[in-house]
Amino acid sequence: MTEKLKQLAGKHLTSERINRFWLIYYTVGFIGFALPFSRELFQNLTGISILMSTAIMMYFHRPWNAAFIGASIFVLLGGIFIEALGVNTGTIFGEYQYGATLGPKIAGTPLLIGINWLMLIYIVWQIVGKIDIGGAGQLLIGASLLVGYDLFLEPIAMRTDMWDWAGQQVPHQNYLAWFIISLIFLSAFKLARVKYKNPVAPGLLAAQTGFFFLLNLLNT
Repeated sequence: MTEKLKQLAGKHLTSERINRFWLIYYTVGFIGFALPFSRELFQNLTGISILMSTAIMMYFHRPWNAAFIGASIFVLLGGIFIEALGVNTGTIFGEYQYGATLGPKIAGTPLLIGINWLMLIYIVWQIVGKIDIGGAGQLLIGASLLVGYDLFLEPIAMRTDMWDWAGQQVPHQNYLAWFIISLIFLSAFKLARVKYKNPVAPGLLAAQTGFFFLLNLLNT
């Protein structure tokens, strides 16, 4: 039974099909969020979408080794810790609170936020790893990419009850914190000498960025 499942997965879960799936899936998601009658349903599916997207992406990861697992655990747990510290003190990102969209919380922080940090760091590290500019340059470019991603994300996060900022304004310190924390998490992958080539990871980031960009255009 297990062997048959592996054969079926190998036949149907190809990188080409998954990259097409990202495009279709996030296009449907955009339509679902754009239409008033379906917005609440799609908003409630946000947590499942993060889990599903990360799981599919990780299915294509190779190699699974101690260095990769250790760096990933550091980012996942570190993401939850820093967000919990931020939401309970207001001193890291600014004053904000999580809504109900991202699911179960610990210390006011959704557990999914650690998975989301891991997903983003994983994708960006693969992208910058291809740039022949030296370690420090790769880290700076990667952190900048993640801040750019957050610029598209923040307005949508507030509209969909992922989180809310005090005064409905995103403070500048949030982007500075994103940059510094991204540097730390990317450095964990660098120090662990994690190397991989995942054929579906860049497509996921592109689809998500396009999704947020179009929703921002729709709401301007």
